[in-house]
Amino acid sequence: MTDLLLQPLPMSTLVLGACGGAGATTTALGLANTAAVRGGAVVAVDATPAGGDIAERGADAVLSVSGLEQVVAAGPVADDVFDGYCSRTSAGTRILNRIGTSTAVSSEFHTLAASLRDRQVSAVHDLGHRLRAAYLAPLLATPSPIVLVVPCRADAFNRLRAALQSIGDTLGEPGLARTVVTVSNQDATGWQVDVDLLRGYLGGQVWGIETIPYDEHLGMGIVIDHARLAPQTRAAYERVSAAASAVAEGRPERV
Repeated sequence: MTDLLLQPLPMSTLVLGACGGAGATTTALGLANTAAVRGGAVVAVDATPAGGDIAERGADAVLSVSGLEQVVAAGPVADDVFDGYCSRTSAGTRILNRIGTSTAVSSEFHTLAASLRDRQVSAVHDLGHRLRAAYLAPLLATPSPIVLVVPCRADAFNRLRAALQSIGDTLGEPGLARTVVTVSNQDATGWQVDVDLLRGYLGGQVWGIETIPYDEHLGMGIVIDHARLAPQTRAAYERVSAAASAVAEGRPERV
């Protein structure tokens, strides 16, 4: 188990929320920071259409005024120039935020993917809660693991059907087979829905189900410091990271 948890992140991991406020951005940062503290080279990428808040949520070391638009417009650049465009977490994750000067287009992600591949850098993409946008085509063209985040609420569990349908319609059964449903508890009073019921319902439809417990630091709404997360939360991100690695390697068994 320990060896499995130490597997590096895939070159690309897609994090999708089942609904607005699901915790996709928080989970993307958690996965990226988990890889970074192990010494991995990783960039958390804003893959929302007009720009999200991944840098504002996670850049507790450096918040850059530049972003993804400038990186792809600059073309091939030296590593130090690339780093200058990135925000950074204290855990060592680089963040490429979309600053919102234009809406996302597919060519940007073709260019960015090539740049990260040349640098041998893993990317955790925060997709927000929409999967079918045309600009995401370069990210969906490869069999990347999908981490589908759903809050632990009955209404959110009901919306999960639509999110899974979106994955199935866009990517077919192979897409569902590489989906790790991740239940995020955002209630300090405890788990409001029995996750085992969800496991029973989704059994055989997705790769697996993981859980992330409530964390007081995340619940405060301040800039996230990975070192201040509870040990149980960091362990949960390790499990989700290991699951993503297993999916990328084609291992059918749960981690």
